[in-house]
Amino acid sequence: MAQISLRNVSKTYKGGSKAVDHVSLGIENKEFLVLVGPSGCGKSTTLRMIAGL
Repeated sequence: MAQISLRNVSKTYKGGSKAVDHVSLGIENKEFLVLVGPSGCGKSTTLRMIAGL
């Protein structure tokens, strides 16, 4: 079984630019997640944080 849980996760780059601010989500085993939003809203940054990159 796999599970991903994020609670109030934030990412700030050098210089103070916030890429992700207070994201919370939970993904249970066998669930499918799609992140949708405009360009520059932090979708790829969130996925990279989950992947550990």
